[in-house]
Amino acid sequence: MPRYGLLVLGTNMANPSRIGTCIGVIPYLRLDLVTGKRSSFGLRIGWGIGYVAKPYDRIENPHQIAIGSGFNTAVQIMPEWRMDLGRTAMHFGLAVDHWSNGSFAIPNLGLNFLSVAAGVSYALHPSPVHMPLVDSTAYERPYREFLVLGAFSLSETGRALNGRSPVVSLVADASWRKGHKGVLSAGIDVFNKGDLATVNASLADASRLSLTQVGVHGGGALLMGRAELLLQIGAYVVTPVPDDAVSYQRIGGRYRIGDHLVAGIALKTHFAAADHWEFGIGYRWN
Repeated sequence: MPRYGLLVLGTNMANPSRIGTCIGVIPYLRLDLVTGKRSSFGLRIGWGIGYVAKPYDRIENPHQIAIGSGFNTAVQIMPEWRMDLGRTAMHFGLAVDHWSNGSFAIPNLGLNFLSVAAGVSYALHPSPVHMPLVDSTAYERPYREFLVLGAFSLSETGRALNGRSPVVSLVADASWRKGHKGVLSAGIDVFNKGDLATVNASLADASRLSLTQVGVHGGGALLMGRAELLLQIGAYVVTPVPDDAVSYQRIGGRYRIGDHLVAGIALKTHFAAADHWEFGIGYRWN
């Protein structure tokens, strides 16, 4: 049984005169990896919103080159050890936080910080005893599934004030379930990115269709009922000009609506550098 909660944090980072106060609101899941009679070791994964009081500004804050937007995505990963003593519990963890706007506005080098966490919690009511019962109403992912998903977003690359350009993505996936909690997948990606023309002079007068890239990917996902957390790694096979890297990554989530519709949100990156968001909806079949 995973635990879930809401994290609220505040920090001045390492340069408060340029970055200012940062406040994050992050819903999270804690997945137990190793459990004992009273103690457990797990991984806490959170994805929420982070506010930066002093983002980049060409006039007011030109030396803040880390991030160019006030509101950003905030991601936290924290391995955590927990000791339960009745209603009281002790917690110890090491958290890695990354804040980014997904290249919606540049600069977007991102903010990263490492923190050590130690705490004590007290439950207002005793925890119920969970019995492993088979839920006949639970959603069961089919063994094999095919999916086509279209996504849209805006991104800004190159230099600040270049302006945001639309990005259209088309994803075709084939996936195979492995056990009750995992899937492996492979597929094809098609990207049409307007910002390619802003950073490559040779494409300044090119048609929009010529700004199309094609890639192939493989990956996997962790299943949670109708939802899933996915990680995919791909490589470009067709591109009008070399991109920031020959390989790209996609991390995000999808949710199955009804029998055939799928909604998804993901961040496409070139290793540690965000490329663009993907907000999409698709159709699936067995």
